[in-house]
Amino acid sequence: MTSLPRSACALALAATCALSAHAADATLSKIQSSGQLTIGYRSDEAPISYTAASGKPTGYAVEMCQQLAARLQSQLKLPALQLHYQPVTLAERFERIADGKIQLECAATTNTKDRRERVGFGLTYYYAGTRMLVRSNETREQPSQMSGARVAVLAGSTGQQMGHKFPGSTLVTVASTEEGAKAVAQGRADTFISDDIALILQAKASQGAVKVVGPRMSVEPMGPLVAKNAPDFQALVTQLMKDMYRDGTARQIYRKWFEQPLPAHDYALDLPPDRLLSDTFRRPDGFVTDWTVL
Repeated sequence: MTSLPRSACALALAATCALSAHAADATLSKIQSSGQLTIGYRSDEAPISYTAASGKPTGYAVEMCQQLAARLQSQLKLPALQLHYQPVTLAERFERIADGKIQLECAATTNTKDRRERVGFGLTYYYAGTRMLVRSNETREQPSQMSGARVAVLAGSTGQQMGHKFPGSTLVTVASTEEGAKAVAQGRADTFISDDIALILQAKASQGAVKVVGPRMSVEPMGPLVAKNAPDFQALVTQLMKDMYRDGTARQIYRKWFEQPLPAHDYALDLPPDRLLSDTFRRPDGFVTDWTVL
């Protein structure tokens, strides 16, 4: 009988111990017993997480979590894993995770220290940065030039916390990225500050009405949400995401959404991964580069 190398034995033992530990995790036990997983997504955060014209949830984060779910089914040896999708708003996303209505939130939620006190996160799958969207004829391109400006922000977003970047400004709360872009294009706001990826998509779709300007004002790591009281489920999500990064699956999904023509659009965003995300894909780790205002 051929013996396994010591490293292989250690890995097998770790996997066995991990699976036995999962029995104590209520979230994981629910998934195992029901054969169902409910994924929360945002209806208006293209290309990260949104509702397609067909009415189905789609986007980069949604596809990442679909791949994650397939690996979860295999890891737990489930004959099937039925996926359900629940749209959630910025205001209710943390409550839906905490009350168990969803087990994963796959959207553009920034991983911050304050939020980690309420929820758990998987690995970072995108690094965004807050930038400014302005009308195409606007000459001001720096926050310091926007004194007294009307600044559109999403309610409950990290962008809302950055009002100090715009001295003497008036904050205009909007309900969606699309509404923020329209507020700028129609002259109801001088600038809209939000995640750069969302702004770039709005600028592409506006046919020249608005543009993205200025430097990144923050570094915002985004990842899937899990319940705070589900450490075993979170550990399994993290491990499966590491596997996706190491075998190149995550990079392929990224390429589809950020470097190739977008589904149902005739243009590509042409955004290769930045240094932080490239390093995460190469050397996945649970460490997070925390949300930082630059």
